Amino acid sequence: MLCFGTVFRAGLLAMSLMVAGLPSTGMAGGTKDMLRAEQATLFEAMSGDLRNLDLMFRYAGVSARLQDYEAAISTLERMLVFDPTLARVRLELGVLYFNIGSYVIAERYFREVANDPDLPDPVRARIALFRGEIAARTRRHRFSGRVEAGPVHDSNAGLVPTDRQALLFGRRATRTGDLSESDTGGRVLAEVTHRYDWGGQGNEYWRTDATFFGRRYEDVDEGSSESLFIRTGPQLALDDTLFGARLRPFVDASHVRADDRRLYTEGAVGAEYAQVLNGKLSAFGSVRAAIRNHASRRSDEDGALFDVTAGLAWTPMRDLVLTGAVGAGSDRARADFESNSDVSLRLAASFDYDPGVVIADEKWRLSGYVSVTYRAYDAPNPVVTARETRRDTDLRLGIRHVFAFRRGFYAALDASVLDRKSSISNFRLDNIGVSAALGYKF
Repeated sequence: MLCFGTVFRAGLLAMSLMVAGLPSTGMAGGTKDMLRAEQATLFEAMSGDLRNLDLMFRYAGVSARLQDYEAAISTLERMLVFDPTLARVRLELGVLYFNIGSYVIAERYFREVANDPDLPDPVRARIALFRGEIAARTRRHRFSGRVEAGPVHDSNAGLVPTDRQALLFGRRATRTGDLSESDTGGRVLAEVTHRYDWGGQGNEYWRTDATFFGRRYEDVDEGSSESLFIRTGPQLALDDTLFGARLRPFVDASHVRADDRRLYTEGAVGAEYAQVLNGKLSAFGSVRAAIRNHASRRSDEDGALFDVTAGLAWTPMRDLVLTGAVGAGSDRARADFESNSDVSLRLAASFDYDPGVVIADEKWRLSGYVSVTYRAYDAPNPVVTARETRRDTDLRLGIRHVFAFRRGFYAALDASVLDRKSSISNFRLDNIGVSAALGYKF
């Protein structure tokens, strides 16, 4: 029989590494191959000695480090069949079920272990942390979000065209004066998510997201803007598996102001889809149809918008996520010269790492993206030229580093580039932006 205290001390590090959401180091390819070889050897040894609890426990530990949670759980459950008094095994099962999101079962195992009057204080304290997190994650109403604010600087704060050559009624003209103006200001971002768990199967809930973003400059008033976006809809499970396909139909609305005046209001319906394909790969997609109404009663830009996106997210190692997505859209505006269609490609990556500093209680994150969008308009704009139809190509790049501190506080640095090439010089522009922020997430 395994002694609880001895096994606890031997397995404390392994248990800490298995905790979902806590900092951990990535696993090198060589280490993973060695663990897989060890797992295969232990499995063969167990096959010849079906009642050897030590072999079972070692096999479960190696499987957990490989994130083969099903193998680890089934092995530990079999150990309890042979000896139901193994408190350490119940504790490990609680951690494993917590990691895969089975909070009801995890709570049951943690409660059984916590009822032991001889439980060491460090173990009791760790179980209390788990149970507190389970209580937070299983509340019917859950709020989460973040707020951040800080300075911003843009080389083209008003996003005005930067080419001196222009067309007006088909004739070439040369712009004079400053085409773009750099400026410094401030920005604020607030995001709030509410989840209502109606107690259904498959981790289903109603989710509402709200985002406010504001930006102000010292001199360039036309670059100042505020936007409010709200999306709500149910998160539905399409099968009975915990990490199976998910569908979220939604409705959303947005209101945008620029230069202290209403720019446009938008309402939409759509759906989001997500599915875990295997331990490293997941798929996602969305469709959306919207109606946009500008401040002007008969704006040429009023009309309907349609968008579709599909992509894959790949996790080659625990702390690295690579994402690729393709999209297509159509803007059916009131005027043909404002109607357009576009296709886009976006690649993104994020990497979490342990900074090794005492001020951080979670990993720091470095992320970046690059996107290319090609947009073709339906007809020439007669005010510009009646002979040429506008074609744009937008190149966007961005990088962000988040420095997490303690208790939800963090700092962030951002840099972005926008380069728009257009078949008509009137619409060519570029901008380089940098910003910093202090934030808090809850």
